[in-house]
Amino acid sequence: MKTFSLALITLIPIFASAQTAAKIANEAFVLTRMVAKFHVAPRNVNDTFSVDVYNQMLLKADEAKVFFTKEDVTKFSAYATLIDDEIRQKHTDFLNLFTSTYQQRLKQADSLADVVSAKPFNVNLPEKFTITEDTSFPANLAAAQIKLYKIFKMNVLGDIADDLPDNYRSLTPVQQKKYVDSAEAAFRKKNQMSFKRKINNILQNPYGMVQYMGNMYCETIALCFDPHTEYMPKTEKENFESELGQQRFRFGFSLEEDKDGGALIGNLQPGSPAYKCGKLNKGDKFMVIQWAGKQPVDVSGSSPDELSTLISQSNHDTIYFTMRKASGTMVQVALLKEQAKDEGADEDDNKVKSFILKGAAAIGYIYLPAFYEDWESGDNGNAGCANDVAKEIVKLKKENISGLIIDLRYNGGGSVDEARQLAGIFIDVGPVAQEKGRDPKPYTIKDVDRGTIFDGPLVLLVNGYSASASELLAGTLQDYNRAIIVGTPTYGKATAQVVFPMDTTVTYENFTKRQTENYIKITIERLYRVKGTTAQFTGVQPDIMLPDILDAYISKESDEEFALKPNLIDANKYFQPYPPLPVATLAAAVKQEVDTSAYFSEVKNLVAAYSQKKAPKDVSLMLASFIADNNEHTTGDLKDKKFVTKNFTVQNNQYELARLQADSYLSQLNDGFKQIISTDPYIGIGYDVLNRLKK
Repeated sequence: MKTFSLALITLIPIFASAQTAAKIANEAFVLTRMVAKFHVAPRNVNDTFSVDVYNQMLLKADEAKVFFTKEDVTKFSAYATLIDDEIRQKHTDFLNLFTSTYQQRLKQADSLADVVSAKPFNVNLPEKFTITEDTSFPANLAAAQIKLYKIFKMNVLGDIADDLPDNYRSLTPVQQKKYVDSAEAAFRKKNQMSFKRKINNILQNPYGMVQYMGNMYCETIALCFDPHTEYMPKTEKENFESELGQQRFRFGFSLEEDKDGGALIGNLQPGSPAYKCGKLNKGDKFMVIQWAGKQPVDVSGSSPDELSTLISQSNHDTIYFTMRKASGTMVQVALLKEQAKDEGADEDDNKVKSFILKGAAAIGYIYLPAFYEDWESGDNGNAGCANDVAKEIVKLKKENISGLIIDLRYNGGGSVDEARQLAGIFIDVGPVAQEKGRDPKPYTIKDVDRGTIFDGPLVLLVNGYSASASELLAGTLQDYNRAIIVGTPTYGKATAQVVFPMDTTVTYENFTKRQTENYIKITIERLYRVKGTTAQFTGVQPDIMLPDILDAYISKESDEEFALKPNLIDANKYFQPYPPLPVATLAAAVKQEVDTSAYFSEVKNLVAAYSQKKAPKDVSLMLASFIADNNEHTTGDLKDKKFVTKNFTVQNNQYELARLQADSYLSQLNDGFKQIISTDPYIGIGYDVLNRLKK
């Protein structure tokens, strides 16, 4: 009996893994069938596609090229042109080899992290991390150890350089050495533990290693069709939909950073699981988390961002949190997320806000972080962003504003229908945009409601992170001559996606009624402006261009390897623009203002410096050389300098003032937001443009 029991215990994981592998093989097959059925321009799943999947798998699993060896990659390469065949035949030979090798290399890297961090790094040793080392896989385990050592040392040097005290150069050599030795030890330990946590988060993730790699495989296959076609396990689908306005799954605490970079509880949301457990308080420190049935994970040194990523992996599994109270005592609580409507100050950051810029004129300012929609009430709902903006405009009009700024910077988009409704607030009636799927004839997106809520001077602020629905709104109002677009070219995403259940029998008519374990977001349409042009690839070009530090380093749609290429269609024949705006005159006035601005002059210098740094080069691993190479131009220079602020004060409308008086924490957040607005040069330019436009 004992022998039989042991054999049974041994076989269960193997059988479970085989079941999981078969399930993954089917998911990959269904994914390609779903794309072939619904995608606006599906790629052929052939040898070229296979090579793309192969290369992207390597990139996803080992971007730094520190886990796999050249020998591993040689073994993988035998499948480079066979993955398409494996998908069609529902085989997982490549994935099985990739997963087992990856798991082994992760464990080895975990051990190597201890080895390379065991003794102090000599920060005065004349070493370099070369381009060749950076861009190639190590030849063997010994070479992997050397590469990991250099990466660790480079990270530690970066931390030391960022943390140097202001008086460092005035210290004696002995004092400098004492500081550096202490900082090196602390940052070496921090870097080691962060690296090991990342490995452990993969090995102990709530899906299990085989399913985790299966998800990566399916995600990679989806990516190779286009950047916005995504394979989504249930939790990822729920998190995606929460960004668009659906009730989110939450534990009910916010995160703050302690003095050592770890994560603390910021606030507890009344009525949430964290609040109702009765054991947690503001300031409690996260020490250990453990998914039900998994190994504990030490998170005592995890940053708030790192911890947030970790606990967002599942919405339906219990997590055991071990917390250190302010008294030093430890407490453990078991929490399961619940889906609840956002309420309170923490969620307020994700909603529309409005302010009055009071100076020579009263100008309204509206911050719009995303194009969220009303999931609870559907088309007749009143909680979408368009309706929220309309409410804020009504409040601002009672303050006698003479112009309005809508801030779309960092707004990555969301609901196309909310963008349509929002455009309708500012134009009377007519076509807003065009969309085209596989059918030869485009479909017109219309504003069917006559009248406007605001017909005064209007400025939209945009930047390189303004995407999708933000670009639809900006392009529409620009084509209609209804707004002046100020900022930098937008991201360049002009496609629309729909989330389908992983079920090849679904249709456009019934897909919302199906529930499956996994989902796929598919690009089903291209979006076009009413003039027949598109923001795809090139983005919306502002009427008034401003220097922006983001231009130095962010990636846009045109940088994505599998992005759909732009094309043109005919202009909508019913489109009737408003009279032209004095764009050239305004741009000339702003150019003069920008050319004499200390802030924008510094931005131009930083952009130029960062652009030069983009070229790959060897990195010195001597502290003095490292500091000299990396300290010439930093964003810290920009943040630390004091620039002339604009001649306006930031005020709340009377309705908001009443709400703030009843909530001290909300009032504190509001004061911080007002301070940011009052010193933001881009908002200041928008204010000046409106002052000139109304004259």
